Amino acid sequence: MSVNEIYSRFIAWLDNGWWHLPASEHLLPSIKAFFTPEEAALLTGFPFKPTELKELANLKGVERGDLMAKLDALAKKGAVGRMERGGTLLYHLNDAFFIFFRGPFSAIHLDQAAKAMAPPLNRYFHDGLMDQLAPVHTKALRTIPIAKTVEDPRSITPYEDVMSVVESQDFLSVSNCACRQRKRVDPASAQCEHPEEVCLHFGDLAHYLVDNGLSREITKEEAKDILKVAADAGLVHAISNRQKDVDTICNCCKCSCLFFESYHVLKHQKSHDFSNYRLKISPETCQACGLCVQRCPVQVLSLEDSPLAKNQRSKAATLINLDQCLGCGVCVHKCPTQSLYLEPRAEIQHPPKDAREWITRLAMDQKQAEVTGIRGVEK
Repeated sequence: MSVNEIYSRFIAWLDNGWWHLPASEHLLPSIKAFFTPEEAALLTGFPFKPTELKELANLKGVERGDLMAKLDALAKKGAVGRMERGGTLLYHLNDAFFIFFRGPFSAIHLDQAAKAMAPPLNRYFHDGLMDQLAPVHTKALRTIPIAKTVEDPRSITPYEDVMSVVESQDFLSVSNCACRQRKRVDPASAQCEHPEEVCLHFGDLAHYLVDNGLSREITKEEAKDILKVAADAGLVHAISNRQKDVDTICNCCKCSCLFFESYHVLKHQKSHDFSNYRLKISPETCQACGLCVQRCPVQVLSLEDSPLAKNQRSKAATLINLDQCLGCGVCVHKCPTQSLYLEPRAEIQHPPKDAREWITRLAMDQKQAEVTGIRGVEK
């Protein structure tokens, strides 16, 4: 069997996961950069669900000890999931989204294979890879307000209180932002100056990342300090879009985040799901400094003439596109005159209950898009 055939079979198998691999001249170079032919051959037919080592050894016709050594190396690379349950060792093939946009690029010290994959993958990003997310109404991440930016904190539901989410966890870790690292190691990509070590992880995912050198364990107080650094830097808190068993709080910038890039460059209708809050402005106290305009990640703020403004310029911050306000609080957090705050939206939207419900919603939106031909991008 030729090398290209080995890779073609592996790509066809990897495409069976929830994140698909559309045809592109950049697909094969991305896969070849990260996986050796031997790794691709081993992982073709490998289960996506956690499976016992004994069963995997029988499936692949490999001695158990040899297979464990190979799979442990692939786990440290971010290609294979590894966990222990009840004293039993389980492995599974990570999905293409995790391989392309999460684990490998989260590492404190990037694997050479990840560095090699970044340039073709960044080209693939713009060549159809993200089209499957365009029609999806329930996005992978949900905006969560920065602490103390909501007018009435008593109105915050537990799954939208970022500090409560941190307090509820029993194991936490922090990793580098996979999006920023993917851009940083690609000379052709614009470089981001925002802090890198700001992605928080919890539960089983955190254990997996820490065990394999892709993240480091932290305390709840360290997590809160990281959230403060992120808020000061103008990053958007974005959490796993479900009510139960959240595993990630990203801190997203509009220059590198794959979801903001999909919104600003690929013209998806939105980047993240909105929080249940929206911006409210007091023009009477606004000094028209423009800081909120600079910080807004979706560019929906502007300084406009206002009859209520009492500053020398007679201008005030104005929400020019209410429908696209994320409700993130990035603008509120640094307002020097406290003229901005978040208020509850008229209609409350509840996130999916769990990961299974989110995947169901995603599949339904994609199926509907196939039927109607609507891709979910701005015209």
